[in-house]
Amino acid sequence: MFSAKTFKKLSYLLQVFSKIDGRYQKRLRSWEDFKRIPVLDRQDVKAFTQATLIRDAFNVTATSGSTSSRLLVAHSWAAYAAHLRRLVKIYRHVGARAGVLCLNLCSYELNSGGRLMEAAYKAAGAGVIPLGPISTPEKVLAAAQLVATFKPTIVNAYTNQLFDLFDLVGRKHSIHHCVVNGEPLWPEYRRRIEHMGGVRIHDHYGAMEVSGLAIASKPDDEYMKVFSDGLLLEVVQSSGKASETGVGDLLVTDLNNTCMPFIRYRIGDKVELVRRSKTLWIKVLGRSEDSLLINGVVVLKRELIRAVNNFLGHPRFFFVLVKHSLQYYDKLIINVVDEAPRPFAALTQTVARTTGMDRCIDVRAYHGDIPRTPNGKIRYFIDARKKA
Repeated sequence: MFSAKTFKKLSYLLQVFSKIDGRYQKRLRSWEDFKRIPVLDRQDVKAFTQATLIRDAFNVTATSGSTSSRLLVAHSWAAYAAHLRRLVKIYRHVGARAGVLCLNLCSYELNSGGRLMEAAYKAAGAGVIPLGPISTPEKVLAAAQLVATFKPTIVNAYTNQLFDLFDLVGRKHSIHHCVVNGEPLWPEYRRRIEHMGGVRIHDHYGAMEVSGLAIASKPDDEYMKVFSDGLLLEVVQSSGKASETGVGDLLVTDLNNTCMPFIRYRIGDKVELVRRSKTLWIKVLGRSEDSLLINGVVVLKRELIRAVNNFLGHPRFFFVLVKHSLQYYDKLIINVVDEAPRPFAALTQTVARTTGMDRCIDVRAYHGDIPRTPNGKIRYFIDARKKA
């Protein structure tokens, strides 16, 4: 599996990481040796950061911390350049080129890839309108005005922003392609937004730690084309067996990030990797820890969100999980934003069927601002548990 160049890079990464963890001092002689290297997770990477061993960092970013504590990530120049090259290939794959204008609705804060995305569109030859996330009605209106004035043909956005934008502008616009970052869209929801806006939507898969990995070529294909330049990808089955293709937890090794090595790093997603005519494709199955324990019932968050999204036909809702202060049970509260007061019995029944719960579900109309992450994405779950 290893070329001489890859072997040399891996050996150096192991040498660097062994300064804080003795498990990584083993010399590599084969692919089997590599598969015996312990898997990294967020805590291992945080330990490296806290040990202040980072040298020659060119770019610093962070995860949003919407599902767990924030993670600062330092990229070397070589890693940044490799990430940029992958993004350029991904964006060119969906039409970015000279003469094309992109409206960028991704965040420009520290915990985002907005600046890297803008640089990649420009490197692909496209122009960029750097608006940033549209997390309020005023920002949605500003985005619509920019679309009317400058007539971009590509929108680079997070999942729920497209619904807000096309709910306002409809089909009267210049946009042809939308690149969606973050959680992959469910087919039903993607088709709804495509119908609303008369556009073609491409799921873009990646992670803040290693940037972009893959892009959806065809709307009806659940698999995305992988651009793995500078990365080694593995899947690890529940048995612990690792392979280059198959179903399991995704592991990523960034061969270029020498200032902060990512070696067999567990991204946190369950995926399927397949090869088609020697090209690698990926299907994202969900988060590895995508579950809630509610009154003894295991509920998959992804399926819960999907059920409510399909029922309402829009993403303007969020969940609060409450532990009653006097009684020992959990209550799942579904807050539907900007809905007129009306009975939600049918939605309650839908959620009950999806979750296997027969009680402790409450649906409410909510008229405040919808909670969002720092990146502008809807914060679906708020854990409001209290100690009894």
